[in-house]
Amino acid sequence: MSSSVRAASAPAIREPAGDRKIVRRLPAGPRGPGETDRAAASVWFLVLGFAGLAIAVASVADMFAARPYDGIVPVPYSRGGIEVRATAPGGPAQQAGIRPGECVQGIGDRVVNSSSAASSELRRHRIGETVPYLVKSGTCVAPGTQVRTVPVRLSSERLGGTTYLYAAALGFLFFFIGFFVFLRRPEDRAARVFFLLCVLFLLFFVCRLRPASYWWIDLFVQNTGTVSLFLLPAVFLHFFLIFPRPKQLDFARPDEWTGEPPPRWKEKLQEFLSASPGLFYLLYAIPPLWFLYDVIRQVRGERVAILSGAPLSSWIMLGDYLVLGLISLAHSAFTLPDARERRQAFHVFVGTILGTAPFDLLGIELPTAFNNDDYVFYGIVPMILIPLTFAYAIVRFQMLNIKLVVRRTFLYGATTAILFGLYALGVAMANALFTGSRLSASPYFNFGFFLVIIPLFEFVRRRLQTPLDRLFFRDKLDYQSALLEMSEAITGELDLGRIADYLTARVAATMRLQKASLWLRDRDGWLERRGRREDRISPGGALRHALRREGKPIALEELAASFGEEESDEVRARLLQEGFRLLVPLVYRDRLMGILALQEKLSGEKFDREDRNLLSTLANQAALAIETALLHDEMTRQAELKRDLEIARDIQASLLPRTLPLVPGFSFFGGSLPARVVGGDFYDFIPFDDQCLGVVIGDVSGKSVPASLLMVASKEIVYSRALTTRDPGKLFQESNRRIYAIKRRMFVSLGYFLLDPAAMTLRYAIGGQPLPILLRSGDGGPRFLEPPEHRLPLGAFREVAYDTQEMFLRSGDLIFFYTDGFSEAMDPSMDPYGEERLIASVAKRKSEPLEELARGLLADIRTHVSGAEQYDDMTFLFMRVE
Repeated sequence: MSSSVRAASAPAIREPAGDRKIVRRLPAGPRGPGETDRAAASVWFLVLGFAGLAIAVASVADMFAARPYDGIVPVPYSRGGIEVRATAPGGPAQQAGIRPGECVQGIGDRVVNSSSAASSELRRHRIGETVPYLVKSGTCVAPGTQVRTVPVRLSSERLGGTTYLYAAALGFLFFFIGFFVFLRRPEDRAARVFFLLCVLFLLFFVCRLRPASYWWIDLFVQNTGTVSLFLLPAVFLHFFLIFPRPKQLDFARPDEWTGEPPPRWKEKLQEFLSASPGLFYLLYAIPPLWFLYDVIRQVRGERVAILSGAPLSSWIMLGDYLVLGLISLAHSAFTLPDARERRQAFHVFVGTILGTAPFDLLGIELPTAFNNDDYVFYGIVPMILIPLTFAYAIVRFQMLNIKLVVRRTFLYGATTAILFGLYALGVAMANALFTGSRLSASPYFNFGFFLVIIPLFEFVRRRLQTPLDRLFFRDKLDYQSALLEMSEAITGELDLGRIADYLTARVAATMRLQKASLWLRDRDGWLERRGRREDRISPGGALRHALRREGKPIALEELAASFGEEESDEVRARLLQEGFRLLVPLVYRDRLMGILALQEKLSGEKFDREDRNLLSTLANQAALAIETALLHDEMTRQAELKRDLEIARDIQASLLPRTLPLVPGFSFFGGSLPARVVGGDFYDFIPFDDQCLGVVIGDVSGKSVPASLLMVASKEIVYSRALTTRDPGKLFQESNRRIYAIKRRMFVSLGYFLLDPAAMTLRYAIGGQPLPILLRSGDGGPRFLEPPEHRLPLGAFREVAYDTQEMFLRSGDLIFFYTDGFSEAMDPSMDPYGEERLIASVAKRKSEPLEELARGLLADIRTHVSGAEQYDDMTFLFMRVE
């Protein structure tokens, strides 16, 4: 029986830190004329935005300032006096008997013909003073009507109320979200239009929807709000024609039967409607021209329908543009090729339609039909969904390529505060409900209520944590999911081309990069760029050695400006010229298997520590997959000289550990003897930063090449999950689902043991593996480790609830991990070696050095089988506590 027992204890060789070639960043070059123009445009946008903010602040301050007030809401641009559009309910004008539709021609001892004259006269009087008003029955332009003098006692009035305060808060919410987007993406066209849209929403809510009066600042603010009203529709439609990307229509197609090109007029129309400059000029020209037409009619004395102080036509146009914008957004939500952009558009569409539909109905349609704006506020309330939806799309989907990190502590703290507020509200309601009752007089009432509410409060808080994680931190979960999916895809893949294509595409999609390219090691040691055979890096290049020594992602600017070698300097300069920003070395066992080059993110953000950690993990897996693929390719080329099983044996042998870990106070020795040349057994070690050590031993069902490949995939799945969880039972549950999905009629028997040298503990989970044998000095005979409750092999069923066991170690302990090939070794008469012989053989040599113990055990088995063919792999590992 041939054997292959490997052990080593040589220390790892560390390279001196002085060999690293990491130096300064390159200085930024001068700005070109295009960048200067964009910077100037950004400044003008900021000036425009803050001018709107200043007007809005002035409007809010004016609304809450005390001043003489007569309760009259005037008709804008009325001639021959102040035409009363409405009177404030319970206000001075209503109490004095002034009715809507009448005309105020004089205040005090002065004739007033305009709103500015009225506000000037009111400033001469004091709050509480009774002032005579000259009131004409009928409109100001109606001839021959009765004129009377009405005493009006001026009151102190702050026009701003709860309704206006809500509208103002909503407007400022729009502004700050738009300002945040603009600061993050000042050169992006969609971000600029979005900022302008938010400024107009601010002016619309704060200036247009404020209660009207005829003070001079009201005239200025109302006119500003009116300007925002006729600009808002065009900007709203403009934004949704370019978000998430400019709208491109495709209705001018060649004839399906004859292949003739479409008519020229149809091509021109398609070009015009596909977010062309001409289309935007038209969209922006219509509202002001229509508004100017209404103003001219008013100046000429014609009657123009007014709604909430603005021409009715402006409101109708706002509703029409809102509908067109929603149609454009809905089209994007269902037709965009990029899934992330579709999700962005869909969520924004849902929030926008829920926010604008009530406003369109209650703020435009009903007032237009019945000339009654009493319910406009109820249409404004749901519009808060629009900025909240945009904020959610930014946090959740990086809308407009903006990445916003929301800290879990902040989110959980805010959730707890909200729940605590609800708890306080519940206490207040309970006290109000039971006030005066016999129950509230009981000293046990508050205590009992506390016992009921607090568990419910904690239950709700815990239940909300998972949905909040999925809602706001899905990208982090997607990172882990992408890691696991890539592990499955590339560890079982032996085609180097498919590995390379999948790796570049997946990394670019996961991290939202402009581009990713890959250089792969060929049979001669050269690095060749995927898709460009002429772009190669020689084996002795200085750039390669620097990346191999670094062993982790590094920015191109952080590499040496000059390597002193023509080839490496040219490669670095070419990569910078092509826009690459980060190099990820794919290193496997101190060999550079490839280089993954990444351009910048679409959002323009730099690669942070989380990005680099993810790339490091992916690089380790990719390097292993490339090594496996290269080995397989090399062995395949030798298929005429060697059998397929021998090739697979070399693959398996290259993946087993070549060295044993050095853990103070512990010693290890292990090996593997495959049956039928290639087996499905394996063992490995997973070192952690906190000095803990993971030990994996497994047995894949089946033999030869399929078992070996499943062994590779299983090993990498367990390794990737071990990096995210320290609970062996949970690790097995998650790994089981992955292994089940890879190969359904094959399963893996695994044991995973997590050693904590500092705490002297061993936590473990076992699935289908024999229980390890424990020998303790001076504490009775050998025994098996305590078995977990669930021990089914991984991959046999999709859902298995594995559990974790824990034991404490002490000096002199010896643990023997093994696969079932030891106990099932058969002699010529088919008599198995059995667990009793196995325990006895180990026990009688427990004081010997581990290597001699292993050799003696194997000698006993060889004696038992007497040359009979081995039917199962034999893999083992000894661990002794010194």
